[in-house]
Amino acid sequence: MPTCFKVLLINVLISLLTVPRISIAQDDFRVLPYLQNPAPDAITILWFSEDDTPGLLSYKKQGSAMDTTFVSTPLLADALAYSAWENDSFFEGNAPAPPYRHRVRLKGLEPHTTHTYTVDQGTSHFSASFKTAPVADHPIRFIVYADCEAEPESTGKHARWVDPISGDVRPYLLDQTIGYSNNLEVIQTSQPDFVAIAGDLVESGGEQRDWDEFWRHLTHPNVTPGLASQVPYLAAPGNHEYYAGPEIGQYNQPASEQAINRFRTYFEFPENDSPDVEQESRYYHLDYGPITLIALDVANDSPHRSERDTNFFLLGENDPGGGHAPAFGPGSRQYTWLESQLRKAQVNSEFTFVIFHHVPYSVGPHGWPPGEGDSLDTQSGVPVRAFTPLFMRYGVDAVFAGHDEMWERSEIVGLEIRPDSSERSHTMHIYDVGIGGDGLRGSEKGLENPYQKFLVHKDATEVWQDGVLVDGGKHYGHLEVDVMPLGDGSWQAVLKPVYVFPLFDIDGTNYVGYERRLYDDVVILTSNVPTAVSATNPTLPADYRLETAYPNPFNPTTTIRYELPKSSKVVLRIYNLLGQEISILVNKIQSAGQRSVVWNGRNNQGLKVSSGVYVYQLQTDNWIKSRKVVFIR
Repeated sequence: MPTCFKVLLINVLISLLTVPRISIAQDDFRVLPYLQNPAPDAITILWFSEDDTPGLLSYKKQGSAMDTTFVSTPLLADALAYSAWENDSFFEGNAPAPPYRHRVRLKGLEPHTTHTYTVDQGTSHFSASFKTAPVADHPIRFIVYADCEAEPESTGKHARWVDPISGDVRPYLLDQTIGYSNNLEVIQTSQPDFVAIAGDLVESGGEQRDWDEFWRHLTHPNVTPGLASQVPYLAAPGNHEYYAGPEIGQYNQPASEQAINRFRTYFEFPENDSPDVEQESRYYHLDYGPITLIALDVANDSPHRSERDTNFFLLGENDPGGGHAPAFGPGSRQYTWLESQLRKAQVNSEFTFVIFHHVPYSVGPHGWPPGEGDSLDTQSGVPVRAFTPLFMRYGVDAVFAGHDEMWERSEIVGLEIRPDSSERSHTMHIYDVGIGGDGLRGSEKGLENPYQKFLVHKDATEVWQDGVLVDGGKHYGHLEVDVMPLGDGSWQAVLKPVYVFPLFDIDGTNYVGYERRLYDDVVILTSNVPTAVSATNPTLPADYRLETAYPNPFNPTTTIRYELPKSSKVVLRIYNLLGQEISILVNKIQSAGQRSVVWNGRNNQGLKVSSGVYVYQLQTDNWIKSRKVVFIR
């Protein structure tokens, strides 16, 4: 059996073995139950039904025999009505009526515990499980991506795939529906604690058909519980959430407000206490284990059509006839709220991450300054740079954005001001993770980003053999972030750029599956929380040390951490239990300090290893240590 067919078969088996099955048909659900607003002691479960029959939700802690049951109160979701244009164009005048929204907030739960839950809606039955958020001292994994822009028309629609050498535009190898679906399947095998989308969830926020397609991907009706039914989905609104659609009203108000209210109907986030209740769910903050995640709405700023404006077609919150899209620049209510959240996060969290849509530094089309005409952009991300001094001031570790539908990482170096007014050097990473499932753009001619550190378009060379792409290139994917303790009171965040590589047969004509791969741009952050060890000597460990790999067992990646008390020649190898060398992860001289390396379960030839126990061995000039790790395929 060819390797590519084996990979496809294994991917199918993993999905069948690791995901619980839905027991019967789901005819009474419009959208299957999914998770929102996670906390250590609470979580919200939402679903939508075809009629106003109350639903019955039961849940129990894993291993417990006692169920707790709630009866839901269905509320008509008028905001999710199909537009008159959709009704006439796609339903011959007989579009389904708006669904009914069911919401149950489960409280009094234990942190970081697994619960099973069932929902009976009419004659339909659904079952899945969830895990509560951990307390601050527990490691977590989360996923970020942007720009999936779901729509029914994604099927058969291929991204414009710019050749990095010639500049020629080619159709991408897979259509957008398959690309996004594969991306979600890879995310599901990573078993994250939560997933966050940095805007542009749907193609047109005002078209209900696009939202139907979005939730079809995330809840998988009639197949298995999807991602959103098992882990909380967070999101920051993008410009497309405000876009009513070309046939409905575009960015004109009130059509744009009707569009964003579909987003607000589907999602529930922590309250921001805005005096404008219409701005709830547009920006918020979440404390999750050792991190703080702050989500912002940067879709529009004021004054209208000024150098501060990210949307030249949308009136601002202070404009006559404007909607509720919050301004975000200095002096705005959102900016003031943001600074208060950053101040708290700097003291209370190991890492602070911010997520919003418009990437501020980019070589994509939205990297041009705001304006109309050549080398300008009416949806520019440049005005969002107003946040940079504030982010640096409070030590934001990374910003997750999208909008330009590419993978680009930038670094800005400056000074963080600590609560005691002391200063220290700080590096902030800014990501465009806009490769969720829509476009796969290249860079704009003549546009430069002086802060750019990695751009897939130029740094991931396409490798072709006999007409078959075998490595590199722009593909759909996501950012996977592991946050874990180092054992000395400090923490580490490993940011891994994941892409989903399509596999074809030897003729290059038949698509046979996909494979999870990493771009060569893994970033490792270390928190600088003062501890007894770091206060004595913040850079030099007392001795050589090899930590337990995390996670262990693992699939698809694990992180191996070690410490060097002095500059040393370091060799880190992987062996099987027969003592045969499988892979060399490190072979070079490294300076003293804490180090990490990610093993992706591959051997020296780049092939996936078999399930089983492996030994990782760290050897220096005069010290050697081994530990075991389990790989599960």
